[in-house]
Amino acid sequence: MKKRNLLLSVLLAFILLFPMIACAADGMQDSMEIENERKDEVKDGFALIRGGAFQMGSPASEPERSPDETRHSVTVGDFYMAEAEVSQDSWQAVMGTNPSVTKGGSLPVTNITWYDAVRYCNRLSEDEGLEPCYRISGTTVAWNRAANGYRLPTEAEWEYAARAGSATPFHFGDYVHNSDANCYNAYGYNNDASGNWVNGSDAYLRKTVAVGQYPANAYGLYNMHGNAAEWVWDWYGAYGTGEAADPTGPENGSAKIVRGGGWNDHPKHIRSAYRGAQPADIGLYSIGVRPVRSAGTSAGEVKSVYSARAEQKTGKALIVYFSQTGNTRGLAELIHEMSGADIFRLERKTPYSSSSNGPVLYGEALDELRAEAVPELKAYPDIDQYDTILLGYCNWWSSIPASVRSFLLHDDFSGKTIVPFCSMGGGRFAQTVSAIAKLAPDSVIKEGLEVTYSSYDRTEISAWLEKSLPVQGSQQPEPETPLEPGTQDTGQIPGKGEISPPKSTSIVRISAGKRSFTVKWKKQGEQVDGYEIAYSTSSRFSKKKTRTAAAGKSASSKTISKLKAGKKYYVRIRAYKTAEVQGKQKNLYAGWSKVKTVTFH
Repeated sequence: MKKRNLLLSVLLAFILLFPMIACAADGMQDSMEIENERKDEVKDGFALIRGGAFQMGSPASEPERSPDETRHSVTVGDFYMAEAEVSQDSWQAVMGTNPSVTKGGSLPVTNITWYDAVRYCNRLSEDEGLEPCYRISGTTVAWNRAANGYRLPTEAEWEYAARAGSATPFHFGDYVHNSDANCYNAYGYNNDASGNWVNGSDAYLRKTVAVGQYPANAYGLYNMHGNAAEWVWDWYGAYGTGEAADPTGPENGSAKIVRGGGWNDHPKHIRSAYRGAQPADIGLYSIGVRPVRSAGTSAGEVKSVYSARAEQKTGKALIVYFSQTGNTRGLAELIHEMSGADIFRLERKTPYSSSSNGPVLYGEALDELRAEAVPELKAYPDIDQYDTILLGYCNWWSSIPASVRSFLLHDDFSGKTIVPFCSMGGGRFAQTVSAIAKLAPDSVIKEGLEVTYSSYDRTEISAWLEKSLPVQGSQQPEPETPLEPGTQDTGQIPGKGEISPPKSTSIVRISAGKRSFTVKWKKQGEQVDGYEIAYSTSSRFSKKKTRTAAAGKSASSKTISKLKAGKKYYVRIRAYKTAEVQGKQKNLYAGWSKVKTVTFH
């Protein structure tokens, strides 16, 4: 009797549960069918990357890390990623051109701008009957996250895919062997800074290789370290604090993130956590693209706005350079001779122990690179009287020398145009432009000039100067990136010629009061319409710590109050006049005065 009752109970339970089991099975089948349909839409050569949470950035203990790699928790959704970088054959088939410097159908396409990469994604989507992800208007790009077409990975998606579950500096471990990646593996990674080659100089290929040549990571992705760096969606900026889900970076900027490093980068710069930064409108022979597609459903729109603008105040250019063994000095002096621009040499207050190439100099310089040191210089140029800085240096370990870092950290380069030139021994620009973009984020960086040691070519330099200083008489730079429609500022009144800014003024004295100071300056007469006073607790006049005040053209002093006690303030002033430019009133500014300080006790 008991057995019969037990059997009836089991049978009844099964009858009640059967519809639920059937529905769950149908749901699983529907989900699998949807996923299989989605897979059918995705062309061969794409890997499904299952999303999840991971630690983005690098731990404080990781050798040769950079301060902008703050570790934080990030979650990303599912997406499909190309197993390899876009080849030149694939780019040619979609875009009809091949901008790469080193040609070869199976080699990665390079020398493309971020905007080129965005257009490629849209064109590829259209060719396959998919909805393009991007709407492009001048230098503003809007990303429709609901679109099913191809797009650039976000920075977080890229790092998640590159790591493939690993927590080491590279997905293949803690060290780079020559068989692991195509890079400038000259001095190893985290070695003794001796300046000696540790992997053999003949292992440096000096070019890209086929997109699938080196071993793939655990997700089936090739060349996530080295060969060609890859554009991602995000502008360069500090990571947000706290946990993040599918982050997309800042809305505004001038330099886009590039990830993975290239054939001419050292191991430090091809780590999973390393963040390269490249002007969005400048391509490079070591930067390509690897598209993705969303695997799930998303909604909303994300904007990308190019925000850097070159100011035109004085029309003057200054050559600033650092040279240790003479190669860059020779190039700088030739540029000075050909352009007529002013020139200034950066010199360390404490020289290196050796003035010639060798283990002593290499060791000291490499230690500085790894520490991102900021040595004191003998003197700094007054950059306020210049619109354009032609910045010269030698490429040391695919980065800028420490003295150039000191120079870039000393002043505010907002609105300046920086044009790099470089003497190198095979690494070309490598990460030097990235270093400049990070240290001078509000500047406009133009296409640079690089030479091998002292092989100077006047024809090449002349062509570069023509692009860098298009108006040789006034040396006024033009924005490399086209401005948004309706925002172009030529600095001229049609039919009336060029408008000159007023002359610079100077601070006569500053007197301190109770949480206030009064600044007195030299009046500029009738040629100005007013003055702008900037005061800051930062010697670099960083935006967050700087305030401004205005004074009329008849004024010669101004009192600034409600200041913080116990703080040292840096003060400077500039004159301006107002003119009509293309039907709009614009302020034309003189250069800043020399900085004076005042302290409250």
